[in-house]
Amino acid sequence: MSQENSEPDLSPPPSRLVVSLRDTGYSHQAAFADIVDNSIAAEASIVKVEIAESVMGDEVNVAFYDNGVGMDRAELLNAMRYGSEKRPSPKSLGKFGMGLKTASTAFCRRVTVISKKDGEISLCCWDIDHIIKEDKWRLYPAEISDYGSEIDMLDEVIADGNGTAVIWSKVDRLIAHSGLEYSTTALAEVIVEIRDHLSAAFGKFLNKSAKDKRVEIYLNDELLEGWNPTGVYLNTVEEPDRVISQNCVIPVSLKDGMNSIECTFELNGYVLPNKSNMTSEELKKIRYSNDNQGFFIYREDRLIYSGGWPHRLLSQDAHQNLLRIELNFDHKLDDYFGIDIRKSNINFPQSLRSEIKKIITPWKNEAQSRYRRSSGSVVPSGEPVGEGDVTAGQEPNRLSHRASSAAIGRQESGSPEISYDESSKVITIKNRFGEYSLNRAEIVKGTDIFVSTRTDTESAPLWDVGFNSDQRPVVVLNENHDFYRRFYRSTEINPILVQAMDSLLWSFANAEIGSVSDKARKNYEELRMSVSASLRKLAKELPDVEI
Repeated sequence: MSQENSEPDLSPPPSRLVVSLRDTGYSHQAAFADIVDNSIAAEASIVKVEIAESVMGDEVNVAFYDNGVGMDRAELLNAMRYGSEKRPSPKSLGKFGMGLKTASTAFCRRVTVISKKDGEISLCCWDIDHIIKEDKWRLYPAEISDYGSEIDMLDEVIADGNGTAVIWSKVDRLIAHSGLEYSTTALAEVIVEIRDHLSAAFGKFLNKSAKDKRVEIYLNDELLEGWNPTGVYLNTVEEPDRVISQNCVIPVSLKDGMNSIECTFELNGYVLPNKSNMTSEELKKIRYSNDNQGFFIYREDRLIYSGGWPHRLLSQDAHQNLLRIELNFDHKLDDYFGIDIRKSNINFPQSLRSEIKKIITPWKNEAQSRYRRSSGSVVPSGEPVGEGDVTAGQEPNRLSHRASSAAIGRQESGSPEISYDESSKVITIKNRFGEYSLNRAEIVKGTDIFVSTRTDTESAPLWDVGFNSDQRPVVVLNENHDFYRRFYRSTEINPILVQAMDSLLWSFANAEIGSVSDKARKNYEELRMSVSASLRKLAKELPDVEI
């Protein structure tokens, strides 16, 4: 007997494997998108998704309908197989032959597929409980007559053409059933999350013209509007630069045996307007939030990565909220970017990460500059703050820094030549690097103030540079910064430590004024941002204080 024939058959038991495959990590948003992927791969121009509770409120019913090419019996049997044969087109959004089954059974225990092609109706059904009972990969013996309403709906979508319906029954994981009122509320929230995800994942298909194979996706009869995270629609003839953009094409050389295949992908940067320069409707449409900064990555026009920084290229910080980066690639780069079965993971090769970071750094700097332009006490237009504005209403807090101001005032000398033009509200600094003008200088009322405070956003820097009435340097501290709240407001803090910290931060501000120039300005801003971000994290190790 040969060695090959003597080896035991280690095929996994279907009853165990089918349950394990329910836990491949799908979110409900990704699972719904995977089913829609199959519809678009089948060249559908209309996809309808229905999510509803049963009349008794004890079940959730889900169905997908499309007017794609449809499947005959043999094609449907292949589609129902775990690990079905590859689609003819490598561009297909259905890439692994697993999505239909794993995405469905992640949330339901029975998935039925009905397809109509050239007038012939075919039906197949997987039922997890049936597989467990039989311990075989055996389809459940469903009858077409049991799906009369679903077939009527399919006919409505396809008219006299072809198409497919995917029906989820015995849905046990979409929401938790803890009473009728709770489940109804939870289902409504799930529907909103799915709507937002589908409008983003297929935004480019939804926004195409009819001649470019536009796809209409309906969720409970609502036609979805494609979401464009770049915000370029905010630009108008009158305001062409509300969103600043730059497009790059990155070449990639792939090895194919002894040969090389030359490919490219797009890396496009977009800097949104400052939040204060957008209406509430625009903010809602752009989905302004920390979660939506960073990368939006598309494979063949399908969004597979939404918001964030792969490989921690940048930190998730409010100062990056205005930066959105679009990366577009095609199927030729699937292996290069390591696309997984859920089409929700992306991997930048090590050699590419430093190149991307170099490209996006100017975009990051511009986004941070725009973000800071309208924060805190600075007027949104970028005009300087009037005398006394910084400290208005802050006299009680300034008192805790009075000893520091007095100590600095006794020792402060040798500052560069500083002048303030009252009419233009411009501070001019003459130091050893030349002459430099500040158009949004912060003026603190008083001649004996060297340390002051203001109320800014939590994510703003811990300190900024200002000037008192004698045009001498002042360090302006952000009361809302975590480090300020935990250090300065601690009841256990020693006044000597307060004076020491004030002296240190004032020295930073004074050194900046003494060496600032047009070229160095951004470096100093970056320094304040970086140090403030580190102190924000380190502040978590300090005791909590009541505010």
